[in-house]
Amino acid sequence: MRESCGNDWESVMARPDVKMERLQEWNVYRDDTAETAAAKIYSHAESFSMRARDWYWASIASKRRMSLAIRAVSFLLLLSGAVLPILAGLGGNADDRLLSTQVGVAALVFAGLIHNGDRIFGWSSGWLRYMTTVTAMEAVTRTFELEWAKYIINKGAPLDDNDKRPLFELATQIEQAIAKLQSDETDKWVAEFNGGLALLNDLIKSQRESAERTAEAARATVTARDEAAASREKSKGPGSIELTVVQKAPLDLKIGLDDEQETEFSGGIWAKRDVAPGHHTVQVRTMPGAKTYQKIAEVPPGGVARLELSIP
Repeated sequence: MRESCGNDWESVMARPDVKMERLQEWNVYRDDTAETAAAKIYSHAESFSMRARDWYWASIASKRRMSLAIRAVSFLLLLSGAVLPILAGLGGNADDRLLSTQVGVAALVFAGLIHNGDRIFGWSSGWLRYMTTVTAMEAVTRTFELEWAKYIINKGAPLDDNDKRPLFELATQIEQAIAKLQSDETDKWVAEFNGGLALLNDLIKSQRESAERTAEAARATVTARDEAAASREKSKGPGSIELTVVQKAPLDLKIGLDDEQETEFSGGIWAKRDVAPGHHTVQVRTMPGAKTYQKIAEVPPGGVARLELSIP
């Protein structure tokens, strides 16, 4: 008998699996006296039944505790998820109402996850499955004990060799009945285990698809934002540069923008229109002495970058 996946590791290590030890063959009791053979047969059948029932009763305890804990936590989360949005609507500022609502939604999500975890690991269903199996084993054992006692009472005389075979058949029946209950319970466990795996796969697939949709929506949002920003920048168009030159004595100047060819200039204000937005270098060179000055202009879209240069 396998250990259910819902039991904790400590329980698994501490309690071995129940084994289906078969009743000895008929010829083992052939040379015993009737009384001795009856005692051995009865003891073997009772021992087998007790080991199986004890294993299930011990296994039920851990599943019952886990199931009750899950139900209590799920109920508290459900209660929180239902009450918090109602309390949020009764008053408080907008931030508090939003926080209460979000906490309520998160509580409901956690309650759903815990419920699905119970279905995947089979704590509650295992508890019910074990209870059904062990109570059926108890009933089978009581029936065996009553049938055994009925046979002894109806005999009305000391047992003889002719009684060995009927008593052996009674013990064989309880062995077969308990083995059948164990086999049926194992089949149910396998079905639930496969169902839990299918549910887990569905949840993983659903969450992956949800994450992919969220990521795609985020990418679309970023793309739309970038395109809108680019469109706004483009709609503003190029800007211009305005340079005020302060000289102690009038000089002939040559002024160039970035790598463009320099042009001669004389006066107080030099301007350049239709300049692409961004950083640009304005280079001023005096004709006598060929002294060079540089100014960095940051041209805003559709705006004017104003600079001032003092030449001693």
